[in-house]
Amino acid sequence: MRPLEHFLSRLDKFENEGGELPAAAEEQIVRGFTDLVSPLIGREGARDLCSALLGGLRERPGPAGRSYAKLGYAAAFILGEFDGSMELDGGDWEEIRTTLEDAAGEMDIKTLTALMGELLERGKL
Repeated sequence: MRPLEHFLSRLDKFENEGGELPAAAEEQIVRGFTDLVSPLIGREGARDLCSALLGGLRERPGPAGRSYAKLGYAAAFILGEFDGSMELDGGDWEEIRTTLEDAAGEMDIKTLTALMGELLERGKL
């Protein structure tokens, strides 16, 4: 199982448990997300993006409005594994764009160019 698939599987498990995430589970999610994307956007950028996305999920009403899979989809985008079955909303794309802009100085220029190009192609830039 690829690391992204494993992360998505863990997110699915947390989501199926319903309710609020216990602090230990949230720490596991943040650690997993950071481990996946920090090689590309830096540790600080990865933590900032994960925190922003989790904050957005907390603001949505009730468990039906939350989808922890979005964290995996954001990671998939950063990793270049985003596909048509994955959905992110406008706020999620905005957080990704902001994070990439903030982390630009620490990122490999080819990676930054490729990710910004993907955002542009999707009309998110």
